[in-house]
Amino acid sequence: MDNDTIELFERIIKEMKDEGRHEKHDAGGAMTAQQLHGLGGIFAHLGADPEFLSTYVRPQSIANVLPVFPSVNEDPRYWTLTGFTEPTGDQPTNACDAAPTNYTKGCMLTAMFGLKRFDTQEVEMDKVMLRINRGDFSDLRFIGDPITGGTNMFPGGVTRDNALNVITAMEMLRTAANMEMALHTDVWQGTVAAGSFPGLASQVATGQVDAGTGTACPSLDSDIKNFAYNDVCGTTLDIVEYLSSMMYYLESLAMDTGMGPVNYKLVMRPQLWFELSACWPCSYLSNRCNDASGTQLLTVNDGTNVNMRDRMRESLKLPVNGIQYDVVLDTGIYESNSTNNANLDPGEFASTIYAIPVSIAGNYPTCYREYVDYRQAAPDEALLRGRPSWFHTDGGMYSWTYLETRWCYLLSLKTEQRVVLRAPQLAGALQNVGYTPLQHLREPGYGDDNHPYSVDGGVSYRPGGTRYAVWS
Repeated sequence: MDNDTIELFERIIKEMKDEGRHEKHDAGGAMTAQQLHGLGGIFAHLGADPEFLSTYVRPQSIANVLPVFPSVNEDPRYWTLTGFTEPTGDQPTNACDAAPTNYTKGCMLTAMFGLKRFDTQEVEMDKVMLRINRGDFSDLRFIGDPITGGTNMFPGGVTRDNALNVITAMEMLRTAANMEMALHTDVWQGTVAAGSFPGLASQVATGQVDAGTGTACPSLDSDIKNFAYNDVCGTTLDIVEYLSSMMYYLESLAMDTGMGPVNYKLVMRPQLWFELSACWPCSYLSNRCNDASGTQLLTVNDGTNVNMRDRMRESLKLPVNGIQYDVVLDTGIYESNSTNNANLDPGEFASTIYAIPVSIAGNYPTCYREYVDYRQAAPDEALLRGRPSWFHTDGGMYSWTYLETRWCYLLSLKTEQRVVLRAPQLAGALQNVGYTPLQHLREPGYGDDNHPYSVDGGVSYRPGGTRYAVWS
């Protein structure tokens, strides 16, 4: 294992040495972990090169740019001044007569944690060191860093170093990757009904209500527009008109309510960004350049379009109304296709472009992640006289525990997180934007029906070789 992983595991073992611990935290007692080497080991083919390449596709996520804060508040309330009631009463004749009066109005928002849990397979200590014979080398190594990184949601202390040779390291790596993948999806698609925290797709919405009374708060509604499955580069609807209108509305609202300037991120799926950036320069440079019949009056026939497109793709910035907005690519945003949406034909896709206000005037955060800070249990843990069999990483964001029965053990990982959108009225969504790429990208996932553009292949078990002996 690498030093960080060794340190993590040694901390767990140290926690478990108090007498009587094993009776309270039991593993099942049977090896279920994959054998990496030895008979049946998936990496035990004799004579194979030690260098290991990977086709695992890492997720891309807005979580990379969102601030992260610890919290222990289960039911937070966030105040917003929504306005004032209309004054009642008549204007007085005399200065000291009663005059019209009114009241202040406010609205509360709230947020909710969602629990995520994953276990390693069970490891039997007797088997972790086995090799087929002297030809079964344990010097495999990854080329590059194909697993970790990309979302800022991968549990710390777990790396790919030596995970190809040490069973426990691989079990921890895979469990951490499962956690990252689940959180990556929930940031956008999470719902309370599915046992998760509400994702941003549920929060960037109309129909906002007061958290204490359920009273409608329309001044907190997001700006939602519908591109109606039209192609992003088509001629029926103009993507420049729609995005320009949405950002003009949001920026104006921010300035009119004293919250500007806003640090906006335009968030979309990578495939949609590639198609949008191809046609945006021409549409943007020629916007409103048609005559009454719709004929284009402006001809762009030099390298301006290509240069602008290349700059956009290289810098991940989109010019809208003269402002250069940061573009964030996120594979966690839901994508419609011909299988799950009757509005689309085979080869057509649709998803949403989001305008997310990360912070407002004074760099005050308005969209961020929070997590239950497990470190805050320290006063209670201290009363257990050092007996707890768990420990925390990433500033209390993730908690690991260790279960053992005789020579068998497994590790469990959990976290409780949420995404908070404090100013939904400054957020926007251009929904159902269509695109028809020549070829769809591979995407993160498990190669199942829920991840149609994720592919893997290969095997998770290799049968042991045949051997002959007088006793066999």
